[in-house]
Parts: sequence; structure tokens; C-alpha cells
Amino acid sequence: MFVDRSGLVDDLHDLYARTKAKIGDEDIRHIEKIDAYSKAIKARSLELLQNGESKNAFKHGVILYMLHSLLEFSELGHNIMHGGYNHLANAGQYHSDKFEWNFLIDPEEWKTMHHQNHHPFTNIVGKDHDIGYSFMRFFASQSWYGHHAIQPAFFALATFSSLPFTIFTATSAARTQGRKVLSKATFTKSIALVKKHALKNYIKEPLAAKPSRLLHTLFGNYLGATLGSDFVAFILALEHHAPNVKLFADTGDHETEEQYFIRQIYGTTNFTPSHRLNAYFKNILDQEVSFANPPDFEVFYGGLTTHLEHHLFPDLPCNRQREIVGEVKAILAKYDLPYNTIAFEDSTKHIIKSMFEWMPPIGDREVADPISLLRKPKELFQRLKNGFQFKTPDIYTYFKAPRFYNVPAKVVSTRIEANGQALSIHLQKPEGWEEVIWEAGAYLSVRFTIDNVDYVRQYSLTSDANYSQTMNITVKRVDHGLISNHINDHVKAGDIVTLIGLPQNDSGFVANDSALAPVYIAGGVGITPIISLIEKHVHENPNKPATLLYFNRNPQSVIFEPELKKLAKRSQLKIYFICDQHTDASVDMIEGRLSSDLLEGLLGDVAAYNYFVCSPPIVIQLAKQYLTQLGVPAEQFHHESFTTPEIKRAVSDGMQYTIMLSKSNRQIVIDSTITLLEATEKAGLSLPSGCKRGLCKACVCTKTSGQTLMNDKISSQENSSITLCNSFAKSDIVLDI
Repeated sequence: MFVDRSGLVDDLHDLYARTKAKIGDEDIRHIEKIDAYSKAIKARSLELLQNGESKNAFKHGVILYMLHSLLEFSELGHNIMHGGYNHLANAGQYHSDKFEWNFLIDPEEWKTMHHQNHHPFTNIVGKDHDIGYSFMRFFASQSWYGHHAIQPAFFALATFSSLPFTIFTATSAARTQGRKVLSKATFTKSIALVKKHALKNYIKEPLAAKPSRLLHTLFGNYLGATLGSDFVAFILALEHHAPNVKLFADTGDHETEEQYFIRQIYGTTNFTPSHRLNAYFKNILDQEVSFANPPDFEVFYGGLTTHLEHHLFPDLPCNRQREIVGEVKAILAKYDLPYNTIAFEDSTKHIIKSMFEWMPPIGDREVADPISLLRKPKELFQRLKNGFQFKTPDIYTYFKAPRFYNVPAKVVSTRIEANGQALSIHLQKPEGWEEVIWEAGAYLSVRFTIDNVDYVRQYSLTSDANYSQTMNITVKRVDHGLISNHINDHVKAGDIVTLIGLPQNDSGFVANDSALAPVYIAGGVGITPIISLIEKHVHENPNKPATLLYFNRNPQSVIFEPELKKLAKRSQLKIYFICDQHTDASVDMIEGRLSSDLLEGLLGDVAAYNYFVCSPPIVIQLAKQYLTQLGVPAEQFHHESFTTPEIKRAVSDGMQYTIMLSKSNRQIVIDSTITLLEATEKAGLSLPSGCKRGLCKACVCTKTSGQTLMNDKISSQENSSITLCNSFAKSDIVLDI
């Protein structure tokens, strides 16, 4: 069943904006309290280890250190470094650039790995280092490398304190930034951190203890730090490796906002903690830590038990994530999307089982019958050879899921339209797309290679998914058009073209259940999405009136005339073919142009219809202008305008603006069509960035002053949090960079 999710992005943006606007002094007081609580826990841990005040002093000291590490990572570091407080004037030490956590990971390397890689590429096999990495294998879909044959032995790494964690983060940061991984520079920060950690935990603090407690302090610090980092690593593993999450192939550069959010939703799970374990930890905290009005224990899992909310809105503080859980559940239910949650105990069993299950080089295709790979010795040998040589195989060696990006599709047949002015192309559905459906009015993104240069264009699907086995597009010639003319001249049956992602619909340009009769207005090749809407209408409502106004320069430019007339004979569809001029009186066409008089003359009560318009932009503008003047409400007007996930460029206002980068003491002059991220790049800065669409929040920063345009809205608010990649200048601006 088709689910219209055209409102998902708006609903999520609205929830985010409302919640973000609430962040203020209350949130600073909250994070100050958590910071003080974390320090109190660590101080009490050290006190117990150094002094040994009771028979449980060592055990409780170790557990408190572990809980301190968990809190430092969750509600504090992981949260703060996403910049949720950066826009507040009193952010102070809780600004993402200033916070120092007591955790053995360099903050800048963490932000590179986490903000620039993990959030933009969540659960994309081979791209997300958190799930597509080569270190551990938790899914058959992940590529197999030689060391996976002994991966259960890597449990031993859990005894190396936080060292594996910091090494993984350092190598991921290097890969993300395109640096050589096995180099001294990659591990410089890690080595410095390890030295500092070892000096404090294994020399200074033990030597400051009573002589009889030196070993207790040394070993207790080691156990506390180790268990803390292991607990954090394990929880992070289950968030994207649990059995209720999905993996994805590379979505490429053409993922829409809707697709981005849906990937985060399917690829992330929350978890419910173990009540028994929580009660045990809370009891020790209550016994040992003297702290007035301590926070609820849920803060120890900040951003982890609400990891789905975190991936939808990365820079919302954890307390705000918990606040919107009910609203997120409601939005996902509205659009028939899962709200993934798993019990801590169940996920624990799954992770341990997966460590053993995916030791051999079997993939999704062999899961049901692992022995089947032995019957393909050549394939097995190639996998083993690539794996032990650490060569990255084709992603589909192990990943069974159908391709949805850069997908080859065979041209079944072609047909010349409008006396050679256009070409209809019938494409076979790619393998794995058998169940793929699309709503009438949808379009495909198609890649063509001409003279070794790739071009991507969007073309409307002229076939309805419910009534056609092929995916049909029609491409009209354009004077001096490189791509359209190449397609018309060269594409033929048997060729292979490349599809970039699944069919998409522009928001609002879908058939609806309105009681009003539809009027379709098409101009030239704009008939291509309209004909699928008409076909759907004829099949589902043959007795309901409908009208098509089809504008062309001349009768020879009309596309789909026979098909349209057949649809009219089977239904209550009335068609008006309208041309700028024609001389043949025998041709069933009207001579004229779009105007208020023409609309009133053909339709009568103009406000009594639901309008769907696809044509050149000027015709859309005129149609909207005339219909508005004739009393048609805005909600009855729908138009097609192809969208891509590229940043929507601001329209130039002809002005030049100065961008001052206050921390860097640099400035640059740009016009209003340049994003602020591009401006910083022009100034010679290399700032974190991820999705380049303002969704992952990797490039969030504080605008100290000035006017910016973002998502078609102008903001003059000072000290506000903005995403650089989709913000444009509307005045001189000062950025806290």
C-alpha cells in the first residue's frame, strides 16, 4: 500500500524548530548539574580506592569510575560536542569547542568521525565507519576480511582500557579526512592522551594514596576506566547493530531529505535498559555519593536510550530528546514508520551471537544455507583472497539487498513521439525492484554518460505503477540541448541506462481524494507527469468528471495524443488541445494562449476545481496568478517542480556581503548565492561538514550577528545556531569561527 509521506519532512522540521526554540537557561542549569554530578562521582571513586573506607570500597570505587565514564560520554561529551548549547550567550565551557571530557578520545577526532562520517552515512555499508567498518563484523551484509575469522578473540581488546576506542576513532577520523591511516600523524593525539591518562591514573593517583592502597588505586582506576569505555562501546554497538535495524547500499548524492530521515529511522534503535542493573547501580550511587537532589538515573544513558531522536535531531540536548519521545512516536506512526526499540538483554545476546555467526566469509545470499558457498569454490577462494589481502570487494558480494543507487536498467523498447520531437523509453524494472511502486506524478533521476562526462536529469514516469510492468519516461528534444538530443538520437532497445534512486514525488503533486473534479494543465513536455495522473483517475474514477488543458506551440508538438483520446473515451475526461497557432481547421484544436478569459470560457466556475499544473515555469506562474485572481484557494493549486537534494540556491539580490570569522580573524566578501560553508572554504578554513543539506548538523555554528536566509526564512536573531551548508547571507554577518 502506498503511504503518502510528503508531510514527514515538514512535521519533523516543525518539531525540531519548536523544541530548539525552548533551549535556554534551564538547559544550561541542567548540564551544569550533570557536570557537577559526574565530578562528584569520580571524586568519590578516587576517595574509596585511595582510602579503602569499607569492605566494599574497591568494588564501589570501580563501579563509580565506570558510571562516571558513562556519564562523561553520554549526557555530557557526546551531547555537548554536537553544539546544542553553542548559540546560547552563557554556554561557556559547554560550547562544543570548549568542553573537555574525562574520556580517552580526542574531541576533534571524535567530532570528525561521528559528525562527518557516522551521522551523514548512518548504516550505509562501506561508508559508515560505525557499521560498515572492517574491524568487527556483526552482519552478513558487511564485507569479510581475514581477521574476522578470529573476531571472538577480540573480546580480549576489552581488557585494554580505552585504547581500542581511541585508536578506532583516530583511524576513522583519518579515513574521513582522506589522510593516510597507518601514519604517525594518525596516532599523535591518541598517544598524547594515553600518556596523560596513564600518568594520572597509574602514577599520580596511586602514589597519592595510602601506601597500603597503592595497588588498589592503580588496579581500580584501570578497571573503572576499562569497564566504563567497554560499557559505552557496547551500548553504541547495539544502537545500529541490533536485529531490528536495516542496512543500506550507498545512496549517493541524490538522497532527498525524506529519504535521509527514513534511513535514520530504519537504521537506528533505542533500547530499554535493564531495570535490575540500573537498580544495582543506583543503590551504590545513593550509598556513596553525597549530592543534593541528584538527577534521574536516565541521564547515564543520555542520547543513547533516545538514539533515534538523536539521529533525527543531533544538536538537541538529551533532556530535550527525552521530552519529545511521544511526539516522535506519533509522527512515525502517522507515516507508517517504525519506532525501533529493543531490550538491553535481547540486544546483548544478539551482539555476542553475531560475533561467532559472521566469522566465515558468507553473505546474505548464503545465510539460509552456509554450506552452499563450498559448492562455489572459485567464489570462496576469491573472497578469502580479497579478505586476507584486505581488498574491498564489490558491496554486493555480501549484500543481497537490491540496488537503489546507480542501478542499471535495460531499455525494453523506444517509441518516437510528436513527429520526432520526443522519444518515449520503456525501462525494465531492475532486479529487486519487483515490488517497487510509485505514485502517479513521480519522476526518476537518470544518469547518462556523454563523452566520458556524467549527467543526471529527472524525467517524469508516464506509466502508473499499478498498470504497467515497465518504467516509462519521455524525453523531448530541446534546441541545442546536449542531453535531450543525445537521448533522442542514440538511446535504443537493449541499451542500459543508470537510475539514481527510487521514483520520487514532489511534495503535494500527487492525486488526492478531493471531492472537487480535477483540472490538469500541461504545457509541452509537462504532459509527462500529467498523463500518469490522468491514467490513475480514469482507472479509479471513470465516472468522475476531469478536464485537461494541454498547451503547445503547434499541433505537431503534441505528445500522447492517441493515448489521451483513448483515455477520454473510457471516462468523463474532457480534453482541450490548445496551440499558439494552427491553420488546419480540420484539426480538433483551439487556437489561443493561457489567460483568465480562456480559463473562464472553458471551465465556467473556475473555483470549483482541483488544479494540477506542469509546464515551463512562466506558465505555472501565469496559471497561479490567473486562478488566484479568479478566486481559486491556494490549497486547490498543485504544481510540479523537480527537486533534487542539492542545496536550494538563494536568488541573487545583487548585493555583496562581508562575512567576518571572529575567532580566525578573517573576512571574505560574497554574494547572496554562496552558502556560508562555501564562504568559510573560500577563506581557507576546512570546517566539519557532512550531508551538505543542514540535516546532520555537522556544520552547526553560532551566528553572532547579521541576517541569514535558511529554508526560505530570514533570521535576524543574534547568537543563534545555524547550519553553514544551507545558510545564505542577507546582510554582513559575524560567525563565531
